[in-house]
Amino acid sequence: MTLETLRLLHKQAEAERGRRGNGALAAEVDALTEQLRTVESERAALRDEVAVLKEAVKELKTTRAGLQARLAARTPSGPLPVPRRKGDRQRMRTDVSAVRGLVTQAGRLDADGRAEAALMLLRRSTEVLNPLETAGVLLLLRQQQHDELADNLIHVYGRDQGDQDVLQVALTLHEQGSPDDAGAILHAALE
Repeated sequence: MTLETLRLLHKQAEAERGRRGNGALAAEVDALTEQLRTVESERAALRDEVAVLKEAVKELKTTRAGLQARLAARTPSGPLPVPRRKGDRQRMRTDVSAVRGLVTQAGRLDADGRAEAALMLLRRSTEVLNPLETAGVLLLLRQQQHDELADNLIHVYGRDQGDQDVLQVALTLHEQGSPDDAGAILHAALE
């Protein structure tokens, strides 16, 4: 039943109740009134969550644009050579700073009991983050002990992203000392 239909039925029931004064009808009107209040309350809560998520995505895009501008303005020296086995710590440090705000915000939402909103924020962030930054998000989530969020992001990312991106995230996780997460994201990609 749509919200508009519920409102229409409520108005009709109120009008009928005023004409008849029927006790059974009054109970039905009260039930419809309570149903209407519940639906409107849920709708308002969802609107608030959507507004928070839109603001978080906007902040993330702004942060990313600022970081990209700063990186473009840097000298083209590139990262220092690092043995492939150990991973490129210099690049990883830059990527972690780009996503720290995202992880903090997702952690706050999770701590406030809004795990679904936190996961939605992380899921939408994969639209703007590259695989290296996504690996940074996963590493920070683990470091800050948001294990359930990390597990859910691994599953969603492995399922929804292309093979190349998943492989790059898995390789980065493995190189950064998180072989279990690397295996989990590869497993999620195969499901």
